[in-house]
Amino acid sequence: MSLPPAGHATLPGIVSVHAGADGTVNVWRRDPQTAASQVQSTRQRGWVYARNLSDLSHLSDQLTVTAEPAPAHATYHAQDLAPDGRLDERAYRYLLSGPSPRQLETEIQRGAMSARGLSARPSLGDLSGYIRLGYVEQYLISTGQTYHQGLTFDQPVRLQFDLETTSLSPDEGRIFLIAVRDNRGLETLLEARQAAQEGEMIEAFLDLVQERDPDVIENHFIHGFDLPFITARARKLGIPFRLGRAGDGVPWTVEDGSRTPLWACPGREILDTLDAVRRLPLPSAGLKAVARHYGIAPDNRVYLEGAEIVNTYRDNPKAVRKYALQDVQEVDELARIVLAPSFALARLTPRPYHKLTRAGPAKGVLEPMLIRAYYEAGRPFPASEKGQHDPHKGGHVQLHAEGVLSHVVKADVASMYPSIIRAEAIGPRQDELGIFNRIVSDLTTQRLEHKRQARIAALPEAERREHHAMQDAMKLIVNAAYGYLGAGRLARMGDRGAADQVTARGRELLQRVTAALEARGVQLIESDTDGVYFSTGTEIGEPAERALIAEVSATLPEGITLEFDGRAQAMLSHQIKNYVLLRYDGTLDVSGASFESSRSERYGTTFLRTALLALLQEDVAGVQAVFQDVMDQLSTRAYTNADVGTRVRIGKTREAYAQTREKRKEAHLEAAWQAGLPFKVGDRLDLYVREGQGLTVMTDPDGHDYDVKHYQAALVQSYATRLRKALDPADWDQLFGGRGAGLFDRPVQEMQVRWRPVAEQESVEA
Repeated sequence: MSLPPAGHATLPGIVSVHAGADGTVNVWRRDPQTAASQVQSTRQRGWVYARNLSDLSHLSDQLTVTAEPAPAHATYHAQDLAPDGRLDERAYRYLLSGPSPRQLETEIQRGAMSARGLSARPSLGDLSGYIRLGYVEQYLISTGQTYHQGLTFDQPVRLQFDLETTSLSPDEGRIFLIAVRDNRGLETLLEARQAAQEGEMIEAFLDLVQERDPDVIENHFIHGFDLPFITARARKLGIPFRLGRAGDGVPWTVEDGSRTPLWACPGREILDTLDAVRRLPLPSAGLKAVARHYGIAPDNRVYLEGAEIVNTYRDNPKAVRKYALQDVQEVDELARIVLAPSFALARLTPRPYHKLTRAGPAKGVLEPMLIRAYYEAGRPFPASEKGQHDPHKGGHVQLHAEGVLSHVVKADVASMYPSIIRAEAIGPRQDELGIFNRIVSDLTTQRLEHKRQARIAALPEAERREHHAMQDAMKLIVNAAYGYLGAGRLARMGDRGAADQVTARGRELLQRVTAALEARGVQLIESDTDGVYFSTGTEIGEPAERALIAEVSATLPEGITLEFDGRAQAMLSHQIKNYVLLRYDGTLDVSGASFESSRSERYGTTFLRTALLALLQEDVAGVQAVFQDVMDQLSTRAYTNADVGTRVRIGKTREAYAQTREKRKEAHLEAAWQAGLPFKVGDRLDLYVREGQGLTVMTDPDGHDYDVKHYQAALVQSYATRLRKALDPADWDQLFGGRGAGLFDRPVQEMQVRWRPVAEQESVEA
């Protein structure tokens, strides 16, 4: 499997690196040939890029300055990367190094307090004039290493565990069951039916982890729930939490400004499938919903609501055991889908695996690759562009038609922006080495080859999965290239002028594509940056569709290719980036929050999907029938509270809401307040509109005391309204307006779906 150069990497099979502030580095490896685990220890000097040496003048003769790398005897050293002095004064001219990262940072901070007149010691990140990376990143860059060289996704030992608890709070509840499995055949349950057994169960779990010696630990929401809960319980019970490979101790956490802290422990990479799922355009990030979406939920899946689990375990422990094991089985299958690209990405960029599910592809993935290239070349890192503070605006998106159109084709300009960057040698003006364009060009070439290999049916499934993961990883980087250019001063090598050049060329190419398609008699539906949906009006067959696209592709400049990217029997075009496709196999593809969101009620989602299927089959009578059926089920209370309820995320603590409640009541928080719940940020609440009480916390999901009129109105206002653009306004009003049949109304059997062209001024910029 070809890869771009990654320095002078010599260690295959790196699965985890732990680097301390004192300069100690432990590197764990899984041998690609023997599967044996090994660890080696070393030391590293701390290093940072610096614009000048003014903060280190207090070091006097302890600081040596040469044009060469630090000699062995140097305590503090500055390598002058531009000894001739010919460079932008804002560039990072010096590579500073010290005996350890902590010692180097301490001297910079101490000197900055004096040189800059600061009253308190600053963090290095708050000081201008420096580029500092994490200690693991410093090790990977300085040694030319990356994770996972020579390893496939399942060669490391991957362990999944999931907790079942009596409460969401470790202060109020305990763990009564832990499901554990790994990719080496383990699948077991640890139980504590009595409170007194909890400590013994936690110790058994920790012993099992040490025995199985996983390289990777996975679960869904492991950072936000499982690890905080089990460490809190272990602490309360006086149990040393020896999860890592470096002895006893609680895993350390790194706050990274996101919803939840990032947990890490020496020697094992902790991966949260929820982090990966949140980056995908899915209507829900919950494990059960995502498993159903990807078709990995078993046919005999046990579904239990959180509030039911404890009581069910008391009365039917067998069901809860099955439920828990199926949780970790689904996490394993989900990880193969959503974590594999990050696993592959770790081979390409000098960052640890566990950070890549949260890393922004531009700043968090591409920029470390750029820094590595300048470090290895022994060149100053360029200064950021001058004068540009605001991020660059994106490309043009246009809706050409709305409503229901038949025989729809998607044509995709293969990696348009990366192709433009590559073909026209576009890159940051300050990139003297041309590294940016080289990375995009090399990865684009390799990505297309991996993409081709992934489609070869004759290859083993595991090998095709590896190719697919690599092309996904490379796609992430090359697609981030344009965004990196357009980030302005948010990116160290951002260049808005270069980004403007890319989008201007992209608009020109997209206009050529749409004009060429229109000239061939098709109806455009939506054009978006690098792709076009269009309707042929009548069924011409996939070979003819591919031939039409190939004909248009032949008119494009060298290096730019228009590709066939799918077909559908019909499409409901609702608004930009919100549409529904009926595939020729009868399945629906739904895109955009207009049709699915995490707060959609179950009854409404069921109605909408059934109605959309009928609508796209031009069966308006079928749409009316499903609408009337749902209205009847609501009026007879055939649905449960769970069917009409919605789950919301709490964004404030109870204490914070108390301070603003008198001035502004927030419906979902007020419901929690009235229920007397001690809510906090990140909690999830199930709510519904109760008859006579309004929005209420759900305590009886199997009950039927919801407000019928509210949900009947919501069926029209929140769901049926999304079908408006497919029907004549009078027909929609007749179907859903609630006024009853009129003397001059059109028979439903005569109603037809419709579409209309959209004026260009209704388009937007992405």
